[in-house]
Amino acid sequence: MSKNEEKFLSVDKFRERVYKNVGTLDSLEEIESGEAWKSAKPGCLGVLIIPFSKNFSSYSNRKMREHYKIAELEQKADEILADEEIKKLLCEKLDATINLAIDAAYKITPVLYGLALEDEKKVPFNTMIFAIISKKIVKQGVENYCPKQ
Repeated sequence: MSKNEEKFLSVDKFRERVYKNVGTLDSLEEIESGEAWKSAKPGCLGVLIIPFSKNFSSYSNRKMREHYKIAELEQKADEILADEEIKKLLCEKLDATINLAIDAAYKITPVLYGLALEDEKKVPFNTMIFAIISKKIVKQGVENYCPKQ
């Protein structure tokens, strides 16, 4: 399904795709950080296979980021997160107990989906942007993103 067709999804199907994209972003970060290759005892074959696999994973990670246009989408996500009106709406749904991106996605996807229905130029119908926003909020911390009330 192309990104242009995402706006025709129901909010539940859209949310499901956001969850999948949160998992995709988690996987990309795990590969990039090297967490995917930590092993207590690599064994005989591990000495040969692990370096090859690391290089191949690094290459595929870079290509996946290019495919999803992560750098461009992160810029748009930063613009959305910086908008005071959107920030206020998101903070109404978020609380300090949220520490996983999937939880943040559960809370903010309906809000962002509604904003996208109102003005698609301000908040595009793109599940990957919604996933990036969820990850950024959790990484920053809800208490740091939302002003004290």
